[in-house]
Amino acid sequence: MTQVANQRVVTRGRSFKSWFSINTALRALLVVALLFAGGVMALVGERLIGGGAGAPNETRVTTFQDWRVICPPYTPTTPACALTLDVLRDTGGVLMTVSMLDPSPANAQPSLSLTVPHGVALDSGIGFSIGTEPMRVRPYETCTNAGCIALVTVDADTLRSLSGNMGGQVVLAVPGNPQPVTIPFSLRGFGDGYAELVRAKGRRTARLGFLGL
Repeated sequence: MTQVANQRVVTRGRSFKSWFSINTALRALLVVALLFAGGVMALVGERLIGGGAGAPNETRVTTFQDWRVICPPYTPTTPACALTLDVLRDTGGVLMTVSMLDPSPANAQPSLSLTVPHGVALDSGIGFSIGTEPMRVRPYETCTNAGCIALVTVDADTLRSLSGNMGGQVVLAVPGNPQPVTIPFSLRGFGDGYAELVRAKGRRTARLGFLGL
């Protein structure tokens, strides 16, 4: 994690200078699965995997400037699409992933998932802010093979801020590093991406109902 410090980070298409209970665990696992799907897309390009257009066994990725909507195959266990952003290191590789799953009936408000590398100071939590708004501190919920994950509840005000600003930042504490590490991230394309996430939820709900799943 010491590699996090003093790095310049890059969001797809742009450069920046320096920087859950059972339900939570299930959401974290789903985020990891979607992150893997996003990695596959990075290798093969923005295209469909599986059958022809609209086939139920395809993974579909749609890009909105710096954000992507990833929809896995239609199954009862992976009903959700995700809106994601990767923040990249100058030297290559993902430094942080920001992801939002579409809201489900049991969770009227979506959550923004922040996945950062292992080695952060877990007890300190993670700072999150949008534009010039005050910093809010969230606890880490779990750590997986993909990294350590914190969740930010996205209420109506937060959604408006995400859609109406050009960027935000995350602040991490790293053991052995006297200064916190700030990671800027882009919000370019978030609003259009979220609108597509809502549309995709409607399409998938209708398809799963038609299939009786």
